[in-house]
Amino acid sequence: MARTAPIMPFLRPLSLPRPATVRHFLRFSTSTSCREAAAAAEPSAQTAVREDPNLVASRTADEAYPPRSMYSNPRPKESRASRRTAHPTKERHYPTRRPSHHQPAPVKLIPDPVTPLPETQSAPNLPYFVSRSSSNNLPIYHLRKRGGNLKMTRIKNIDGDKMALKGELCKVLNVKKDEVAINSTTGHINLKGHFKPQIETFLRERRF
Repeated sequence: MARTAPIMPFLRPLSLPRPATVRHFLRFSTSTSCREAAAAAEPSAQTAVREDPNLVASRTADEAYPPRSMYSNPRPKESRASRRTAHPTKERHYPTRRPSHHQPAPVKLIPDPVTPLPETQSAPNLPYFVSRSSSNNLPIYHLRKRGGNLKMTRIKNIDGDKMALKGELCKVLNVKKDEVAINSTTGHINLKGHFKPQIETFLRERRF
């Protein structure tokens, strides 16, 4: 048989509401708003009584107050400039730095005009031929090896008799034959030293 729930707990009298619940509903009453307005008006009256007397005296004081005798002297201005400005500055003379090595001549974008040789001594009537690069420049380059101590000049794109070109370069540049070498693999001519301007003039005179 199913067990029936007791009925007595439902018939007990209800208890009084909690104080917090009562205050929550009383805050909407008119008496509460009246008390709040009265409390807000009380501080203004208290502040009027507790107002600073010095402030009240300053409002009612004469325009000529305070007298001149009460004025304080201004603080003297202190100079913040450096003390070194009072002493004369010494002029320092630094030695002029001189270049420790030979300065190369400035590069010219437009080369100087050259008087060409007769056609019998110019290309294509020579046993060798030097072709220009894709940018229409003579294939002459400066190189540095052994940490920059060995200066070299290289000529590329040489066709024909390279020995004939080597002999003419030795005469024009006044260098020994041991200082001019021909690379049998690439066909380049390598010279000890930087002779790019002289070689360019040599080839332009021969209409390369």
